Amino acid sequence: MVWEAAGVQVAIALSPGVSADECEAFTLVFEQLADVQLVGVGARLGHVDGPGGGHHVDALFEDVSNPDVVLVPGGLGCARSAADEPLLAWLRAVAPGCHWMAASSTGTVVVAAAGLLGDHEAATHWLASSMLESYGSTMSRERIVEVGNIITCEGRITAMHVALLVTLRMAGPEALGDVRAALARRHEPTANTQPRWRRWLDRPTRPPRGPGRPRNPELQAPDVIEFDPLTRLR
Repeated sequence: MVWEAAGVQVAIALSPGVSADECEAFTLVFEQLADVQLVGVGARLGHVDGPGGGHHVDALFEDVSNPDVVLVPGGLGCARSAADEPLLAWLRAVAPGCHWMAASSTGTVVVAAAGLLGDHEAATHWLASSMLESYGSTMSRERIVEVGNIITCEGRITAMHVALLVTLRMAGPEALGDVRAALARRHEPTANTQPRWRRWLDRPTRPPRGPGRPRNPELQAPDVIEFDPLTRLR
């Protein structure tokens, strides 16, 4: 289903310990789309501390009941987030009605804790594999895994890849081309500054854990994303 731009709501599930880099990897893509509302959702309004600066809660869980896209970024303290019943209850409530839910890194553990992954494999940060298993899921060798309307990924570059993939599926290739062109302009270096997202994008990725079993060629995330106007993802 392709969305109509006006009134599209993309909600970011936030809890203490959320990583600013994880949030940015997702939101850099969606903030390029016209008339898309990005809203941080949490238990309390205001700033939520986390690595790199955390993020900002704009609305309470009870005030966001029907988002089109739900993002669950990773961070530190995912064991605490995985036991946060208001957060888990909100994820359970909005999952059936949203078009896509995307979880990155340790955020995958939170989605599993909400009971949304069942016994399906999921992509997550390798350090969170045992915690993921405690909620019935197992860590996949793939960097991106799709289960129904839920997409999980390792984080950072794969989170941006997932955001581009969701944009392609819901807004179409023309919108994806516009987003990539906008990111390409942001990608251009300046004399004195280098954005945080560019610094982590340049970091080398770890070697793959194995050959894996890609379910869909779209889910094969690259180590880098070339920000040009082309609509292909790889």
